[in-house]
Amino acid sequence: MHIVEEDQYKVSCRVDRLDLKSHGITVNDLINRTPLGRIFIKKAVELSKGSTGYEWPGCALSMQMDFYQDGIVLVFSERIDDYVYNLKQSVLALPREQADRLSKMIAMISISEEGKAREIIREFESNIEEAKQQL
Repeated sequence: MHIVEEDQYKVSCRVDRLDLKSHGITVNDLINRTPLGRIFIKKAVELSKGSTGYEWPGCALSMQMDFYQDGIVLVFSERIDDYVYNLKQSVLALPREQADRLSKMIAMISISEEGKAREIIREFESNIEEAKQQL
C-alpha cells in the first residue's frame, strides 16, 4: 500500500494486486463489502489516518474507489464537502419524501460552521447505527 495525504482529513491509499493477494482478498471483496473486504478496508482506513500525524474528527467518513489496471486507489475522507457530495448522490436514489428530508439536512450541514455541521453529522450517523441494530 502507498498512502498519500491529499488534504487535511483526506488521504488516498493505492492498493496493488499483490496487496490484495497477500491479504487473501479480491477486488470483488472490496466492491461487495464481504467480511474480508470490510476487514481490509478497516485496516486501510486505520493505516491511512495514522499516516497523517493528527487526530481525525471521527465522523463524516466517506470512501471512493478508483479502479486501475494495476490496482485500486481508495480515497478516505472526513471532509464535510465530500460527505455532503455523497449525501447528494444518495438523495437521487431515495423516494421523494425521504429525499426531501435528507435534502433539508444537507442544506443545514452546508450552511453550518464546521463544528455544528459535525454535530449534525454525528447525530445522523448515530441514528443510522441505531436503525441498523433494530433490523
